[in-house]
Amino acid sequence: VLASIFVVTAGRRLSHQDKKLQSLVLLTSMLRCLSQICGSTGDAAEQPNEKQLQRQPVVKPLFRLDEIEESTAVQTLQSIASSQGLDLAPPGAEQPVAAVSKDFQRNASRVLILVPAGDASGWAIEMGGKAAAIPLLRWAEANNYAVAIFSPQALKSQPSQTWERVVKGSPSRCASVVVAASMLCHFQAALEPVHPLLFGRFRTVCIHAADSIQDVKVLPADLRQHMEVATVVMPPAWDQLDIQVSCQSLFELLRDREEAWSKLEVAKYSGFQGLKENDMPGLKRMAVDQRVKRLDRDRNDDELARLLKKHEQARHQQNDEEEEPGID
Repeated sequence: VLASIFVVTAGRRLSHQDKKLQSLVLLTSMLRCLSQICGSTGDAAEQPNEKQLQRQPVVKPLFRLDEIEESTAVQTLQSIASSQGLDLAPPGAEQPVAAVSKDFQRNASRVLILVPAGDASGWAIEMGGKAAAIPLLRWAEANNYAVAIFSPQALKSQPSQTWERVVKGSPSRCASVVVAASMLCHFQAALEPVHPLLFGRFRTVCIHAADSIQDVKVLPADLRQHMEVATVVMPPAWDQLDIQVSCQSLFELLRDREEAWSKLEVAKYSGFQGLKENDMPGLKRMAVDQRVKRLDRDRNDDELARLLKKHEQARHQQNDEEEEPGID
């Protein structure tokens, strides 16, 4: 339309009406252009959906072009601590059992714990047939994870004591664990004496396919139930990928599971607002007489217990992202 107007009006003096029409067409074209830049006039398939817009991106670590890829197995905690800028843990211990990042005791958001395999001759976590401990540490740092890498010798000799001495220093609410092949039994032994409220923050436990057939029925009931939800088998297809691509796939998996857990937590706390038989701090307080009458109630089957059980069942169905439980 704009081109036809200029062709028709070319070579002759524009009238007042022609000038108004030309200005209107120019303004319409400008608005259409701005709407394509700032608005959403394209096809729905070309526009990112709300879930993609809210998703936290996985950040790739920076590598120098002349940097030599470190694919050899780690031999000592001192070597990995000095090369990667980590601290030995526990602090001041004569025999350190792990190496942790500088923010291990300050990062309250997320922590990545590496459980490598090996002995005194060398130990590492392998992905795609390559030692992945160093790349995983780099990716964790780039994505704001506190990190801890255990000595396999210490974890094998005293699993629960070694685990407790280090992990208790982390305040992170969301912990992810990557377990090397053949080390799952030692990791489970480290968690056996831990109270369910404490191992509940280990949202994701990544294991190798060879360990997926391990029998978990020998574990305590609470730990077995938690491991069934938290355990993720790393796909064998990752072994065919470059080590950096495998690390990116792993951290995208950790991100998705953390977001799914956060979504369930929001739904659970939203359900507290609908409680009718319990106190809601800051909103509603029950009368003293009513509170006394409810002292002998079955706390395993009251309103609050049913709400928590419903969301615990939903945690077992994290693949179904559409289901959001409410309250009875």
